[in-house]
Order: sequence, then structure tokens, then C-alpha cells
Amino acid sequence: MKIDLHKNATTTPAQRAYIQNNPHLSVATLAQKTGVSKTTIRRWQKRMDVYDRPHRPKRIKTALTPIEEVKIIICRMAFRAGLDDLQQIAESFFKISCSRASLNRCLKRYQISRMPKLKRSVPFNLKDYTGTYLYYNCFHLPSFLKDKEPVVLQTLLDCSFRTFHAQYATMANTFISDHIQNFPLRVLGVIYNNPVRLCGKNIDSKKITKKNPDSDIEFLCKELGISFFHMDDLHTDTINELNLQVKKIINTSDPEIDATTWETNQTLTKQICHYNFELPLGFLKQKTPYQAMEAHYTDFPNSFKHKPNLIIS
Repeated sequence: MKIDLHKNATTTPAQRAYIQNNPHLSVATLAQKTGVSKTTIRRWQKRMDVYDRPHRPKRIKTALTPIEEVKIIICRMAFRAGLDDLQQIAESFFKISCSRASLNRCLKRYQISRMPKLKRSVPFNLKDYTGTYLYYNCFHLPSFLKDKEPVVLQTLLDCSFRTFHAQYATMANTFISDHIQNFPLRVLGVIYNNPVRLCGKNIDSKKITKKNPDSDIEFLCKELGISFFHMDDLHTDTINELNLQVKKIINTSDPEIDATTWETNQTLTKQICHYNFELPLGFLKQKTPYQAMEAHYTDFPNSFKHKPNLIIS
């Protein structure tokens, strides 16, 4: 008969049975006969069997809440960062503290643990030293408040140095053109993905599907004389899983807490500033995005419209 004993067990099932079958003996006598402490004797006298209880917790707690999982997946889509960098980004933007293993399990659950590298997915040379390419995403995020429109978050990632820019509720062409105008590097093109629409039960999806930003982006790129490329590499199952999680949050969470789930533009600007100027990334060999850009400016000044400003405003 196979018996599973705890690795630190001081008694055998036979000794435990002896303790339970001799209630007339004192605790001190039983402890002396079995060679264990009085605490152990009292413990087994209270038990109804002679087997160890499960060694694992009765309830295994997950490291991430549902809303934290949604935020992490959005970060993954917007930054296309690896595990180590994504862990720092989640902490910087959303104050999510989790282990690397928890992060990896989360990405696997949403089938987004592996994303194709941009350089293999686009017809451009992303290491072109005459400028850079921008990666654009648009997220329709639920407000978690009844009868309120979803929050539209637009993001831009510099493919060369991972500098990041984002803003809530703006027109796609205005958001991109303003960033290109102020960005120190010469922008050679825009890579954009399908909009990610997270529609809970309190959101009418018809309202956010009337306008497709693709035509605006293409028109803007043609107007600026830069390249553009439409990607479609976000897995449908990932979006569906996100939507299921959003519905779950809406049905179970406290609206007063979730009303502030998405930060204001002012707070978002501070978080972006911290990321661009103060967060060292493994992708950039432990340099911040603007430190990497400054180093590139020293070697290739002609790829810049003006010198990058390393002073945090």
C-alpha cells in the first residue's frame, strides 16, 4: 500500500493509530513512547484518520485580477514587448506587480505569448538609418459605467527605439500627424493594426464600428508622403477572450472602483514620460528609449529632424 507522507513528518500511520487508540494514556506518556512532542500527540488525538492532509493550499490564489489581465494584454499589444520589459511596463503604467511566471501564464491564456516580430511582418527595413517607422494601435476600452461611451485609446510605438506615445479620445489622423510633427526622428512610415474593440454588455458595438480609421491613416500617409502598411496579426481568439473577461468584470465588479480604471490624459502623459526617459529596457540593452535615441543621434544625425530633447518636461 502506497502511503504519501509529508517530507517533514515525524510519525508513521502506525504510530498515529497507536496515539488515537490509547486515549487512557496521558499526553506525556504517549510523547515518551513515540518520541515526538506533546503538540504532535494532541494534533493526532483530534484527527479522525492517520493520513496527512493535502500539502497544497486549499485555495490557490491567482496573482492577477481580471482587470489586471486586461491591462497586461493591452500593454502586450501596444508595446509588443518581451516578458522582462513587459513586466516593467505593467508596473510603470498600471502599478501591477507580478512575477515573470504569472505574466507568462497570463499571456498563454490569451494566446498572445508569442507575437511575430515586426521586422518579419512588414515589407520595410526597420533598421533603416535614414529614419524610423511608427506602430499604431487603437483600443476601444469599456468605461465600466452604465450609459457611458467607451474610452478610445490610441498608441504609437517607435519601432527603432521603443519610444511611446498615447492619448485618449482623439482623431487618428490628428493624433498621428501631431506626433510626427513633434517627433525628432524622421518618420518613414506607419504600421497599423486592426482596432481592438472590447465591448461589454453596456456598450453598443454599432456605435464604435461606424468609422473605420484605416482610410484616415492611409490618406494621411499619402498626404505626408510616407509609407503605410496594414497588419492583421492579432488573433481572433485573443480578442474574444478579452471580451469575455470584460463582460465578467462588468458583471461582478464595483462600478465606483472601475470608473477610474483608465487614467486621464494628464496622468497618462506622466506615465509615458517616465517610460520614455527613466525606464531601462532589455530590448535596448538597459538603456531608456531616449538614451538609445541620443546614442543614435551621435552616429546618424541626418536621420533626425532635430536633436532629441532629453530633458523631462
